[in-house]
Amino acid sequence: MKRFLLIALLLVSFASAAECSGSVEMGLPAISEGEEKAGEIVVVQMKLVPGEGKAYIGATPPTDSSLQESLEAAVTAAEGLSGEETECDILLSIRDDSEYVQGPSGGAAFALMGYSLLTGQALREDAAITGRIDEGGAVLPVGGLYEKALSARAAGKSHFLTPLQGIDEKLMMENIEGIAVYEVEDLEEAADFFFWGIIPEEKPMNLTLDPLPPLAEYNASTPEFRQVAEGIIKRQAEAVKSIEDQGLKEYFGERMLQQGELVEKGYYYSAANDAFLAYILADSISGIDDPDVEGKKQEIQGCLESIDPPPTTYENYEWVMGAEARLERAENQLELYGEAESGTQEEKYYIVYQLDYALAWCDAAKEMYYFAEKEGGSPLEDEVLKEHADMLINISSNYSEIGHSENYQNGMEMYEDGEYAGAAYELMYALAFEKMTADFLYGNVSSEQIAELNRGKRESLWGDVFKAHSYYLLETEDMQGAYAVAIFSGGMEEMRSGIMQSNYSGQIDELPGEGSQANKTTFEEEGGGEAECVCPECPEQEVCAAAFVLLILPLFIKNLPNKKE
Repeated sequence: MKRFLLIALLLVSFASAAECSGSVEMGLPAISEGEEKAGEIVVVQMKLVPGEGKAYIGATPPTDSSLQESLEAAVTAAEGLSGEETECDILLSIRDDSEYVQGPSGGAAFALMGYSLLTGQALREDAAITGRIDEGGAVLPVGGLYEKALSARAAGKSHFLTPLQGIDEKLMMENIEGIAVYEVEDLEEAADFFFWGIIPEEKPMNLTLDPLPPLAEYNASTPEFRQVAEGIIKRQAEAVKSIEDQGLKEYFGERMLQQGELVEKGYYYSAANDAFLAYILADSISGIDDPDVEGKKQEIQGCLESIDPPPTTYENYEWVMGAEARLERAENQLELYGEAESGTQEEKYYIVYQLDYALAWCDAAKEMYYFAEKEGGSPLEDEVLKEHADMLINISSNYSEIGHSENYQNGMEMYEDGEYAGAAYELMYALAFEKMTADFLYGNVSSEQIAELNRGKRESLWGDVFKAHSYYLLETEDMQGAYAVAIFSGGMEEMRSGIMQSNYSGQIDELPGEGSQANKTTFEEEGGGEAECVCPECPEQEVCAAAFVLLILPLFIKNLPNKKE
């Protein structure tokens, strides 16, 4: 009897193994990590293998954590659309010459591949798709649509499916020849095309703005940054004057009204950031019929040559670090796209659009240098800023994927050039987003945690404007962005504390953390004697003397991903 039972179990096992078979391949449009930031096709294979219904990635080159999340969401979406569930494991394999594969933009393709395996339907081979996917099957926005469309066309594809496009993307995509581009809202619409050839309905350009969320007044302590925001809004308004389309004019008009409301409520960076992006879009649209690449390059070069940085001081170093960071971005953008091929109309428009980023960054740097010079103050030695950049570089070594961050790359370039203020800014920004990625991957981040990070008044320029921006992002339900910029805000505040106390000679016995005494120190009372206080509530700021690395480390130590040996 036992023998027959064993044979029966083996037969069931063999049948299960036979069911857990089959594979499908697909070429995914992607953006290369090289200096050219060009589009490329990455070949991906998905197959069923015996297992427990889990999804895995086996990749050469290595991948980042977002790919695993994307795969799991894609499998759930595919099962939901097909009505089929599998007890097999799903193995995704990536074979590519790139050094690194990252990002969630393959989610829609993964879902289609999963649907193919679950239903036995064959994928059409003349089409490509890009887009994030959620478990409910919604196809969500990703970047680099233009480059990905060109890479799909170069690979011989006749059709390219994207998520719903923004205004700038739609204007660029409609000029691409040699490939049909369609927008899809969900997996069902994409599957209808890939499996049954149903052409997605044409989506009109969306010129409707979401209303601003209800925002409390923010008591900003940086009135100069209000002037920065208002200056960018004015440049945007000048660019809009050259746009002929009335619908677009009204769209930008509504957008500027929202920016003005943000300014009035104290959300200066939020307003400036939106105006910055809107200016780039408006300026590129104004010349869409005859994109002037050479003229734009000359305009940027003129801006760069007009900049004369003032000396760095204790009082103005935050303006200097913001200016240096944006100047580095402008120079890199000009170098990247200034020599790019611009033969066709579509290529010229795309390059002008990218060069507008360089011009906008240069203009922002110029204005920040203006406020730095106006501030003046006591000279700040490079060595002080270098020490803070060194600390951030040391912390960065705990993050194996941070080298792929453009902010980190910019920071390291500036460090090598001796621009330590800008280096510290970009390194802190990169670390804040790496920390966010780690915490969202390894645990749940709540709005209460973000509120705790934002607790307390900010004395620093960047700490203040980014604290307000964190509140804004939280109200727009961008939890990840709100958490990341809250970390950045706190980090910049602690950096200011460290710089202002750079001559303090106190001692710290242990790292801050649960039960730590590291933020306790002593101060000299009037008439002699010492008393103990807990920073930052000591009567005099300069006694809060914890070395900056000890103050900032708690933001980054917890849940470090992929820690290097």
